[in-house]
Amino acid sequence: MERSEPSSGLIDFINASMERSESSSRVSAPYTGKRTLYGDKYVEVMKQYYDYVKSRIRIGVEGYDTSLEPIDLYRALESLFKTCGEVHNMEIRRDRVTKALQKSCIVILRGEGAGDKALQLNGSDIGGRKIVVTSLPPGLDLSTGLSTDVLAARNVAHNKRKYSEGISVTGYDTSLTKDDVKNALTNHFSTCGEITDVFVLNSRALVYFYEQGSNNRALQLSGTDLGGCTLVVKALPYPKPKGRSAWTRLRYRFRSATLSTITGWAHQM
Repeated sequence: MERSEPSSGLIDFINASMERSESSSRVSAPYTGKRTLYGDKYVEVMKQYYDYVKSRIRIGVEGYDTSLEPIDLYRALESLFKTCGEVHNMEIRRDRVTKALQKSCIVILRGEGAGDKALQLNGSDIGGRKIVVTSLPPGLDLSTGLSTDVLAARNVAHNKRKYSEGISVTGYDTSLTKDDVKNALTNHFSTCGEITDVFVLNSRALVYFYEQGSNNRALQLSGTDLGGCTLVVKALPYPKPKGRSAWTRLRYRFRSATLSTITGWAHQM
């Protein structure tokens, strides 16, 4: 019986917050699926997850008898490390071919001072053998020195751009500067949902939304007036899972500068 760290921690956090979050006033029709986390709520959930990951203390263990049954090793380690704090989880794996235990495993603890107490158990006896106990880095890359608030904001910004959907807009006054067009389109489509990006090209503009149903609401604005011009709005094809279409390559080309700006901002925080 093997026991490994569940990969659903982040999913549990998000699902719990979805149950608590209120529906957005911008949703014009009932949506029966999972609601999207909006704005600060999304950042709050991600911060909770990073705080949770940061609170876990990962301890590496080696030197035990690899012929032991996984459940026997688990019980022995649990009995040994429970004196240090809460034994939150363990990662015990076997070789797929030989079925023997891998030579190292991970014990995840929680509690103040649990890491220091665990290191004092180095050399303890497990099944007649002395184990080697070491401290391991966090499960996620938290070694950047950034606070969990900044890590959460950066993760949310990346995901919103990654999973947003876009529209193509033509018909606006092309004699205007790109900044004026961008501001005008942002204001015009702001009621449709959260806008993640607006790119003004030579002959058209691309507007990207993150929230559920935003694209459908934006398409309904095709034919509306903007400064005396009639807009034509079309949906952009959703990026394919394998390979990048021309639209996807264009999208990432124009986003590179934006993502670089975000990364630079995050490292300055």
